[in-house]
Amino acid sequence: MAHFWIQIVGSKDVGKTSLLENVTRELARRGRSVCYVKHTHQEIPTEPADTDTSRLAAAGARVAVLAGPSTTASFRAGGKERIEAISFREVLPGEIVLAEGFKGLPGAKIAIPGGDLDIESLEGVAAVVGEAPPGFRGRTFSADDTEAICDLIEELSSQPADQRWSTRLLVDGKELPLNGFVQGVMGSTLAGMCAALREGDVEETIEIRCRITRRERPTG
Repeated sequence: MAHFWIQIVGSKDVGKTSLLENVTRELARRGRSVCYVKHTHQEIPTEPADTDTSRLAAAGARVAVLAGPSTTASFRAGGKERIEAISFREVLPGEIVLAEGFKGLPGAKIAIPGGDLDIESLEGVAAVVGEAPPGFRGRTFSADDTEAICDLIEELSSQPADQRWSTRLLVDGKELPLNGFVQGVMGSTLAGMCAALREGDVEETIEIRCRITRRERPTG
């Protein structure tokens, strides 16, 4: 599971993908495991309409998985999600998730000015790549300052996550220790599920209990 995610936000054609490519190469060179998630407003086709995954998705499958010799791709039905929910659900195998987009969601962000992006309205902007707006108090980098940008990402990844949720996990009566990231992921995921079921946000506390049901095998 990924431990830290940061959002790279900006309008179209301002250089987000180029920045992400350079940052990914540098973090990989440093030995960090990196995953990439992109938000898009366009519908994502599974494959051409006459292929099996496409046909099964159209038939109502919640998940259509295409498994090849070296790559596996999954296509899921669903709408807008928080970064941590995607990270938890997909079990992204990286230390750092670089998320392109998701500007309306909370989380640490690196913003690239230009177009119609209103940096002052965004939550959690840690740095700007380019010309910062007047009064901006975060860090400012040039687009080619890849090493310094990666230094910042590693610095942010080492800081404790904000503790919005206080989550406990007990297995057979014994509590398992959870770091802040896992507490937040579990709390946010359960809150999202509950909000969908009861059509309203969770105000304070969620309690859930699970028991493994074992069926006896028939004898004879």
